[in-house]
This record gives sequence, C-alpha cells and structure tokens, in this order.
Amino acid sequence: MRLLATIAICLLSLAAVQAQKQPDANVNQLAALLQKHDDALNQHDLDGIMGVFAPSDKTVVMGTGPGERWQGKDEIRSAYAEIIKDFDKGTSTRECGWKTGEVAGDTAWLASMCKFADSKGGQKREYELNVSGVLRKINGKWYFQSLHYSNLTGGGSSGN
Repeated sequence: MRLLATIAICLLSLAAVQAQKQPDANVNQLAALLQKHDDALNQHDLDGIMGVFAPSDKTVVMGTGPGERWQGKDEIRSAYAEIIKDFDKGTSTRECGWKTGEVAGDTAWLASMCKFADSKGGQKREYELNVSGVLRKINGKWYFQSLHYSNLTGGGSSGN
C-alpha cells in the first residue's frame, strides 16, 4: 500500500517540473493540486487527499498487481486509510528523473519514473515507481480522474 501513497508525491514532482518548463496557467494549477495532495498525504489528512479526486463514480486509482483497483470515493478513501498506516507521517521524499505531461483543454496527463524514500517505525525504505495520471478540469478546478502506479516485482531489469 505504501506504493500508492507515493504516487501523489511523484506526481507533485512531475507537475512542478512541467510548470517550470511551461508557463501555462493550467500547468501551474496542476502543480498546485499535486502539492495539495502531497501535503495532505504526508500529514495523513484523508479529507485533504480526497479533495483532489474528481467527484465521479468512474474516478479510479490503480496499483501494480491483480485486484489493485479502487474506484469511486469510498474505495479510494479506504485505500488511502490503509496507505497512511504504511509510512511515518511526514517522512516521504522523492526524486523523479524522467517526467512528462501535457494539458489539452479540460484534460491533462502526467507520467514519471521516480525514486522514493520513507520511514516506517524509524526504518528508512527506498523504492522506485512508474507513475501516470489523468486529470480533469471541472467547473474551472483540476481533479485527478485516474492515478496509476507500478513497480518492478520479482526480478528483471528496468529500461529507459
């Protein structure tokens, strides 16, 4: 579950870089949304986390493996309630080496490859994730419509 928790942090980094590369006001709004998600996640603030997701039964968060799908606010909230138990409040950091994204009208997408660190019970952990997200603008405000993360499991090598 900690992997899902770190998706937001990765997306924050992605949006911040995109905002620097593109002075587009829409991209700046995405960076602000991702910052809000990241801050809430690090503070274990479920209401703050849920405030960044689109108010739709079709909103979905997906993980790496079979069955790792949470659709609609109730399922997503339940997933994040577990995620925040998996790391110590305020300990998550990330560095995203590759990232890209684009705003097209009322839709945006983000993708990134990131290295993360956090702590649980004082024990530091490090891991890598691929992250992608789709965002939607509703009544002038950006929301996540979909978030997806994946990590390498069971050996193999990563590519470029």
